[in-house]
Amino acid sequence: MGKGTISGLPEEWLEPPWWLGVVLAVLAYVLLKWVIPAVAVTTGLLKPVASTGQASAAYVGALFLALTGLSLILAYRRRRALELETSLATLRAMSRERFAHFAAAAFQSEGYAITHADRRDSGIDFVLTRGAERVLVQYRRWRSDRIEDVVLRELHDRMIGESASGCVYVTAGDYTAEALRYAAGKPLRLIAGRELERMLRRVEYAAGSSEASPA
Repeated sequence: MGKGTISGLPEEWLEPPWWLGVVLAVLAYVLLKWVIPAVAVTTGLLKPVASTGQASAAYVGALFLALTGLSLILAYRRRRALELETSLATLRAMSRERFAHFAAAAFQSEGYAITHADRRDSGIDFVLTRGAERVLVQYRRWRSDRIEDVVLRELHDRMIGESASGCVYVTAGDYTAEALRYAAGKPLRLIAGRELERMLRRVEYAAGSSEASPA
């Protein structure tokens, strides 16, 4: 994947090391507050600059610190985007059986009991039950799938036909704007992106905790 640019500049140029901003803030403050005024007194030069600099030293220092904060935010966003892409790539690379196991484990961690449905007959992958809840689940793990509203309409109609209390669609891809609008306000949960990544991390954590527990 190529490196991104903004206004023709490499993205890294907009994300200098965080410590550089702190160093520049301290240097700017010291120069404006004490060094330049001292030079102005001893040489008689730069007096107008010295008085202005002393008054603005704190503001200039604060500006560099603000840029440092921006650098940290941009670095965090890039790291999270990379983590998300890595997690989704892991899910897309799974076999259908392994993905089904992951999805089942993720919903079980939410307290649901899982019943595997006959997908050839109904198009439903799981039925989730928790107390009085009965929820239908469908999933697609491929990135190329951009889920259209027609798919969600079919799932929602199936939910109504079976008198289920809700339905869930899971994809490692994305949803169209029409699909998002259709799902709004309905008992239709759409899982993708960050939520799918959180599900993966929850399953990995549960598996790690289970392995670490004594037998």
